[in-house]
Amino acid sequence: MNDDIRALVRAELDAISAYTTPKTIEARSTGLVKLDANESPWPLPSEARARIAEEVARIDLNRYPDLRATELRDAIAERIGAHPDELVIGSGSDEVIAILLTALSAPRPGRARPAILFPVPTFVMFRLNALAHGHEPIEVPLASDWSLDVAAMRTAIAASPPNLIFLATPNNPTGNAFADRDLEGVIDAAGGRALVVLDEAYAWFAGRSLSSWCDRSPAIGALGTLSKVGLAGLRVGWARLDRELAREVDKARQPYNVSAVSQRIATLVMRELWHVVEQQVAAIVAERERLGAALRAIGTDALEVSPSAANFFFVRSRGGGADGGDAGALARELAARGVLVRSFHAAGGRLSGWMRITVGTPADNDRLVETLRALV
Repeated sequence: MNDDIRALVRAELDAISAYTTPKTIEARSTGLVKLDANESPWPLPSEARARIAEEVARIDLNRYPDLRATELRDAIAERIGAHPDELVIGSGSDEVIAILLTALSAPRPGRARPAILFPVPTFVMFRLNALAHGHEPIEVPLASDWSLDVAAMRTAIAASPPNLIFLATPNNPTGNAFADRDLEGVIDAAGGRALVVLDEAYAWFAGRSLSSWCDRSPAIGALGTLSKVGLAGLRVGWARLDRELAREVDKARQPYNVSAVSQRIATLVMRELWHVVEQQVAAIVAERERLGAALRAIGTDALEVSPSAANFFFVRSRGGGADGGDAGALARELAARGVLVRSFHAAGGRLSGWMRITVGTPADNDRLVETLRALV
């Protein structure tokens, strides 16, 4: 790239790297145990896939998809207890976050650019999208037990009033669901002057949703996705917002942003095959409890396992790995033995000893535990 073109690139992009993941196709084809991406470990059963194939065969691929994703919108609304007009549909919640930032981008009076606020550590796309869209990211550290530091959030909101506040509950990568009183404390601090967005990507595994909180105030929104419950390949996500706000935000959505195939399959699953999703979520929750007990049984001198309300565990290496307590080293040793997990060693600071482990199949989890026992 020549210097003239380079000068046109947004300066904030220098501070980030493009989102990357391991080469998953290679991992699957070589028999690796893949516990690094918070996906469901099970494909849909053959009967469900056959039914989906029938439905896909009816799609006229020579035509654009439904611009409004009408049937999908109705199916999501029925499933979560919302009105279709409250929903903005996107290609995964990643795109929905970007749509929100595009729409709510007017700087506050006297500010050069808008700001968004979120606790850290949390979902990396909040920060990446903020920088990519020219927003100022305001990061507030979580408390030592990974709970919300409401006092610090209040201070940050008062000092730099944000346009949006993102709160992922259960939180990624820590796995914990934030206490209602703490969420309410942040909402109270925002005072209706910022949109507080509850990211519920993992709510399916927590046993409860806070989506109905959107009825409390037009300044509360919620994100949802099908990516964690066995449909990551579809890339279907949504925001539930006040109807008037949803109408304005939807103007920032690209036309035909969700493919006809994704719309049809997601609608079918949410209406006809949802019992399959519920069965798999229940199986993951059961495996979460078994895996958590097995990880803790390895010993607190080797591993610290945080409580989880999601489909993964946040685990600190106390003494394992070639470098002693280095989650990066332990993750590399696991990978060398065919087990992939997500290390946060490169993030440094309080995250350097931590890794995230997705709940897999019983066989996957057994192999993980056996390998960890041998290493630590």
